[in-house]
Formats: sequence, structure tokens, C-alpha cells
Amino acid sequence: MLRKFAMVTTLAAAVLSSISGNTVKAEVLVPLQQYLNTTNRNYEANQYKTSYIIYVPQLELNGTTITMNPKAVGEPVKLPITKRDGAEYVDVENATPLIGVTYTKDRDHVQLTAAPETMQVLQNKPVQGPLSWAFDPWPNQDTPYAKKLNVSGDNIISPSWFKLHSLGLESSPNINVDYVKAYKANGYHVWPLITNRFDPDFTSGILADEAVWKKYAQNLIQYAYIYGFDGYNFDFENVDYSDRDKLTRFVAYLADELHKYNIQSSVDVTGYSNSPNWSLVYDRKSFANSVDYVVLMAYDQTWAKSTTAGPVASYPWVRDHAEKMLQEVPSHKLVLGIPFYTRIWHESGGVARGETLAIKNESSYFTNHASNIIWNDTLKSYYAAIPTTSGIDKIWFEDNKSLGYKLNLVKELQLAGFAAWRKGFEDDNTITMIQGVDLGKGTPNTAPVVEAPKPVVEKPLTKAERKALEKAAKEKAKAEAKAAKEKAKAEAKAAKEKAKAEAKAAKERTKANAKTVNEKQKVDNDIASIGLAVQVVKK
Repeated sequence: MLRKFAMVTTLAAAVLSSISGNTVKAEVLVPLQQYLNTTNRNYEANQYKTSYIIYVPQLELNGTTITMNPKAVGEPVKLPITKRDGAEYVDVENATPLIGVTYTKDRDHVQLTAAPETMQVLQNKPVQGPLSWAFDPWPNQDTPYAKKLNVSGDNIISPSWFKLHSLGLESSPNINVDYVKAYKANGYHVWPLITNRFDPDFTSGILADEAVWKKYAQNLIQYAYIYGFDGYNFDFENVDYSDRDKLTRFVAYLADELHKYNIQSSVDVTGYSNSPNWSLVYDRKSFANSVDYVVLMAYDQTWAKSTTAGPVASYPWVRDHAEKMLQEVPSHKLVLGIPFYTRIWHESGGVARGETLAIKNESSYFTNHASNIIWNDTLKSYYAAIPTTSGIDKIWFEDNKSLGYKLNLVKELQLAGFAAWRKGFEDDNTITMIQGVDLGKGTPNTAPVVEAPKPVVEKPLTKAERKALEKAAKEKAKAEAKAAKEKAKAEAKAAKEKAKAEAKAAKERTKANAKTVNEKQKVDNDIASIGLAVQVVKK
């Protein structure tokens, strides 16, 4: 049920205050019901009154002053509710006046009043590299990192909390302010991930509707100011190539609107390939001119649906794509994506089927199949070929040693940092290893990493392995040729539609010109007739 309260409460609420580190303000918690009785925001509750949505007015910016326009239709924001010992509170210190209340404090008591409709732009400080970053697609499943991934620069966590929707921004029901506070207390910046659902048809629709762009920007700003986000990550994938220019403008628009409110942004891009929807659609150079960081997803060298086995992120492939991208993206803006996973390839009859293998689940293979594992110094990874009853299982491992080579590229190429996909796939040894890597500002931690014993035999590739890689290369070339054909087809279709539109416009112009000529001729005839009639009258 939608309700609105414009009253001012004079009740004093008990305040629960605590200091949670340098990056978190003291909490000022008021009981949920007292907030609801005071706020001047429209709100509605779910059936069980366990979650509330408030409607925040549109924001208008004049210099550094934000004005909330109560006459405009508001955007929905999930109310940030903090739970303490089974009771529900709203933190009025960290949420800003956008939630519709302000307060005065007298010792341990708080007096609430309805918030004013103006506030100042927050003075968020930009993050400093080299960045240590992790993506968290299931933030409600694991506990937050207790320590920073690396102290060379700032740390970022990106929970998957937002999706684009045809009517506006769609937030996850799992968005949680206590998650944000926990990470901030541990020295992290929280930059939620926003996805386009990887749906090209849907994305075409929203890219063509610039009116909804403003709703996205407004709601992202509102969420940032209410929950304490100081950045976002745009994960827009599988976009129709014909929408390339629109995607570029869309990303630039969002980044520009967020920058006005001191909110940073980043965008994810794949490595280079001839795939129209997955690679060619990205104008990486233009992205770098708009956002603060471009994240190179340097994994899935061999795609999950491939029928030929291959590595997820071999060192030569990662390095090659990073170096190529530096020709379009400045090094201080390029973040190197690394995988916390690999794949087991179940091969039978010459056809492979991939299955994701998290780093934390790899140790049993080194224990049980040591004789089948070798180190490939070219690819900088361990490789396993394990016979099975139906064929053979092949694994190109991603482990501390393999990841270490890739992380060293951050310092060598002077990149902006690294970003790992994904939290929950790693183990404690992986985190310890990362904490000891010199990303460019000195080694923060030299504690030894304890790993399970691994074979150290260095052998050249066997004939069968070379054959498999050659087959993978041929399949990749075939796929790229197919992608190039699709690109040409898409370009031809676009050109045809453009020519058709131009022809239609030309036809309409010709028709309009002919109509103008006919009308002019008619006017001339009428004038001639009048002149003749005047002469007759004079006679």
C-alpha cells in the first residue's frame, strides 16, 4: 500500500552509534517505524513488511546544489534497513537527505524532521591505483573479504545488484546496506555491477529509447547517495553490432551524468575477435574517453560452448590482448581481468564439453593425478591429460603460479590494476598470494604462500597436444570467419536500410517540391486571371 507522510515528529529516538573504520561514518540508527512516520517520501511495503520501496524525486543540479523536485515522478529505491539483534533500523547518518528525513542529535537521542529538498553534491574521492578488484555475482552467499586483496592501491568489490529494464533500473532484492558497510569497514569501495541481461534484442530497444536513459542515470545516482556507492561497473555484453554507435553514446551519457555527482564508472570489454556482438561492438577508445576505467575481461580464451578443448587465459593470449588494448586505452585506465576458475574439458570422439572448475576445487587433481600433470612454460600453466572410460579429460589450470605471471603484467605494463572473476571461486592461498604481489608500488606482503605439492616437470607439448591446439586454432579461425561474415551481413543490412531510408526521403522531397511547383503555378494562374479580369473591367 502506497503511503505518504509529511508530518514532523517530535519524538526522540534512541541512537545506536559505532565507528566502523576510517571510511565509514558513525552510524545514527533510528527505529524503522519512526523513520516511516517522519519521511516525506512516498513508500510501499511488500506483503510481509520485510522490505520497503521509497520513491525519490528527480534530481536537478545547479552548480554543486542538488534540488529534489517533488512534483516530478520519483524513482524507486529499496530502503536501506540495518538489522541489529533482530530489530530493524534506518541509518540516517549515512543515507543522505534523499531518504526524506534529517535529524538533530542531543547526546544519545535523535530528533527527526522531514528533510529539505536541497543538498550539496558529495565530495567523493576518486579511487587510486593500482586497483585490486573482485566481482561478486552472489553477494548473499559468502562472507565479505576480511582483508584487502592488496594494499598497493584502493580495493573495489562489485556485487551484481542491477539490471537494465525497459521501464527503468531493476535492483536485486538482495541489495543490502550491511554488506556495503562491512566492506567499507574493511577498506573497500563498493561499485555495483549493472548488466544488460546479455540480450541483444532487449538492448536494441533500450538503446533506441533515450528517454529511459535519464531514468537509469537518476536511479543510479539516487542509489549511490543512499547506499554509499562511489562508482559503478557497466557489464554490457552481446550487443547487436548495428547498435555500436548507440552503445557508445549510452555509456558516455551514463558516465557523464554520474561524474556530475562525483560518482565514478567503469565498463567491461572482451578481448579482440571478429565476433560482431561480443567484440567488434565495443568502441574501446571512445569508452576510455568517457569512463574512469576499462576492464579487459582477459579470460574465456576458449569459450564455454567450444567443442575443442583449450585454456581459459594462457599467458601469451592475455599479454597480447593487453598490449593491443593499450593502443586504444591509456594504461592508467586499463584494468586487467583475471580468472579465479578454469575448465575441465571432457573429450570423447574428438568433441569436447567444458565444465567450470573453481581454483578452490583444483587441489584434488594435483593429489590424485600428479603423473598426468606437466608444466607448460609457453602457456605459463599446468596442463593435465587424464584418461577416462569415454575418452580423456583435459585441464589447463589457473592457479597461484599461473595467476602470478598475469598479475605481474600490472606492474610491467603500468596498468590501472586487476579485477578478478569471481569471488567465491578462489581459496585462502590465492588471496595470500595476491596480497604479496608487487602491483607497482612496492611489495605489501612477503609472507610465504603454502601450497599443495605440485609437479615441476617441464616438458614440451606432445604431438597429440600440438594437434589439439592446432585444431583449436582452426576452429577459432573458422569461428572468426563466420563472425566476419555476420559482420559483413550486418553492415550490408544497415547500409541497405540507410539507402532505403535515403531513397524514401528523396522521394518525399521530390513529391514536396512537385507540390510546391503545382501550388506556385496555380497561384500564377490565379494572378493572371485576376489581371485579365481587371483589364476587361477597365475597357
